Amino acid sequence: MKLITASTLVIALLSANAMAAQDNAYQHEASVGYLTNSDEMGDGILGVNYRYYANPVAQNTSPYALNGFLAQESNIGAHYANFDALDLDTVGVDGTYVFDSNWFVGLNYQRSSIGNVDLNTYGVELGYYVNEQTSFSAFFDGGTDDNAEENYGLNIRRYLELDSTPGIDLSAGWVHANSENNYNLGADWYVTNSWSVGSGYTRDAEDGDFDIRTAYWLRISDDFSANFAISKIINEDIDGVGLGITLTGRF
Repeated sequence: MKLITASTLVIALLSANAMAAQDNAYQHEASVGYLTNSDEMGDGILGVNYRYYANPVAQNTSPYALNGFLAQESNIGAHYANFDALDLDTVGVDGTYVFDSNWFVGLNYQRSSIGNVDLNTYGVELGYYVNEQTSFSAFFDGGTDDNAEENYGLNIRRYLELDSTPGIDLSAGWVHANSENNYNLGADWYVTNSWSVGSGYTRDAEDGDFDIRTAYWLRISDDFSANFAISKIINEDIDGVGLGITLTGRF
């Protein structure tokens, strides 16, 4: 007689549910997640997010993680994050309005408490959807407090559809902060609508780092999914592996 372990049963149930899940369009997205490092599992960031889209967003036409970006719909959102290691609590709201002309404008406000210090920051972004898979934008972030830093920059993002697999998510950014220029590049190949593998590069005034990463979006039911992410910065001075898990509801 073969014994069935608890983990085997859970995997089987999840697989069955994932196969049966319907990719219905959604307007509400809520998630709770935890991001940490394998060397300090208890010192992670807990995050809670909610977003509402003005029109239904399709899930069955692109990778799940990119549905919101590719929808190009007006939306509003709110978030909360806690990082005990720095005694940091953050709460914020944001919104993006997309015009019929494909221009869009975004606003955000965030209040952070670090120990006994409170910071109020805000941001504005102006951008344009070049086509159904490409966006370009400029942004400015500032604050109302003396120790709030101001920065500005540019972002470009392009989803390149492929014939054999869903596609590649490409991104590039430039940020000017503290009289220094910072750059970032990213590429994530979606092997399926659920699974991606990718790499990124970030550079500041002194040096740069590469990272490698993979993520998987597990459909649990019609309304719920679990998202898993693993990343590693290629730097001998940085130990451990980045780990993330998020439970997402869409309805």
